[in-house]
Amino acid sequence: MQRDDYQQEWLTLDNAARIYPASLSEWSPDVYRISVTFGAPIRVSALDSALRTVFPRFPYFQVHLRRGLFWYYLQRDDEIPELCPMSGVPVSVMPMQRGSCHLLRVQARGATIAVDFSHVLTDGAGALRFLGTLATQYLRLRGVRVTRWEPFLDPDEPPSPGEYEDAYNKYFDRGLPGPSRLSAAYHLPGEAQSRFRVITGRMPVGDMLALARGHRVSLTTYLVALYMHSLAQVRDSGTDKEGKTGSGILRVEVPVDMRRLYPSETMRNFSLFVSPEIDMGLGAYSFDEIVQRVHHSMSMQVDRKELARQIARNVRAERNPFIRIMPLFLKDLLFSYVRERIGESPYSGVITNLGRIAVPEGIDTHVESFGVMLGPNPRMKKNCAVLSFRDDLYINFGSVIESRDLERLFFAHMARAGVRVIVAERSSDT
Repeated sequence: MQRDDYQQEWLTLDNAARIYPASLSEWSPDVYRISVTFGAPIRVSALDSALRTVFPRFPYFQVHLRRGLFWYYLQRDDEIPELCPMSGVPVSVMPMQRGSCHLLRVQARGATIAVDFSHVLTDGAGALRFLGTLATQYLRLRGVRVTRWEPFLDPDEPPSPGEYEDAYNKYFDRGLPGPSRLSAAYHLPGEAQSRFRVITGRMPVGDMLALARGHRVSLTTYLVALYMHSLAQVRDSGTDKEGKTGSGILRVEVPVDMRRLYPSETMRNFSLFVSPEIDMGLGAYSFDEIVQRVHHSMSMQVDRKELARQIARNVRAERNPFIRIMPLFLKDLLFSYVRERIGESPYSGVITNLGRIAVPEGIDTHVESFGVMLGPNPRMKKNCAVLSFRDDLYINFGSVIESRDLERLFFAHMARAGVRVIVAERSSDT
């Protein structure tokens, strides 16, 4: 793609993005939030100037969602989004059905910049690079000397053609079989409410790494196992109407950044999922047993060949001649059904780990923390998002049900293991 092509009027949705517009609602807005907090209050004028400099560096984000006859598509719009006061949690659907809004919201409050992203636009890796670039440019305007931009992007450099690519289609191998279909999984009881609550736990990352090393597993594996252990305790507690009569399969969706396995510069979606599980019908599992099952399951699934099967299934469906000629209103019905059967029903919950956040030299002393929150999902009811910065690990649980049992069990386990956990709560009411 040449420089002139950056001004093209429209883009197709990447393969992962195609399924989201069909099921958007106020109950399930498919948004998530990445945030950064500085050591001093935000100067709105400087942030606005930084946004006006940075946003054109990401032309694939300068888009509105439009309906076509057969597919949704992204239409370019060079207008810079307005800064908004930051809400407590990411709950509002982007008004994209009317094509009147960018697919991200830049917000500020106090010392924090937060950006809410639609899943149509990008995944967590792309979102983090945008936020990091914006934060670095803001600090530069505030007088901080920036000599290197890595791991973020220099707003003075033109976009790379690779940043636009649909990496799923690039790495599609039509000869591969798709993955096996997953059965329905246990879901937490409780009626989904309009109120969305986020409970945040902050703890020393070194202590958590020590716990994981004690089990000879990665931190992500340890946290996934603890999530599943807490789910199992809720299911076996007998405090809910469903109790043990629901599905005995506990299965957690764990996103994988495919850029770690396939060379790609894409700033659009390029994530897939692995699905560790335990079958409670076989009997009770100790925490140590769950850790080992999750470790071996994820070791096998986080594999280029295994994940390529998901790419094959998803891209093959997109290229299916019958689906291609299907009018969009019928695709909406089909994709809503497919998402419920493939993307929600088989999972008891989701936990995503953005890993350790690195920043360019020179700005680290001005940054206090980063944060990540997933938006509400009325089917899985709770979700979990994790990242670490400097010496702290941040774990955010989002919930649309009243019960706090899962979060209580999760953090209590850490406390019993000797980890000092600081817990805070916020909701869509605040």
